[in-house]
Amino acid sequence: MANDSKRYAMVCSRCGSDDVSRDAWADWDTATQSWVLRCAFDYAHCHKCDGETSITEVELAPASS
Repeated sequence: MANDSKRYAMVCSRCGSDDVSRDAWADWDTATQSWVLRCAFDYAHCHKCDGETSITEVELAPASS
């Protein structure tokens, strides 16, 4: 994927909003002094619909230079 120049948005499968969240675990990394994502779970929430949803991956147009 290092050579993959495609960009994506994660959107609500019902309304198309990109204001979505996934349930996840994050661990504190003492060496880097930051939170590191350990695992993302299946549960997804759309803040526009204000409820559970599934997330759809949508390819974005290439960024203009």
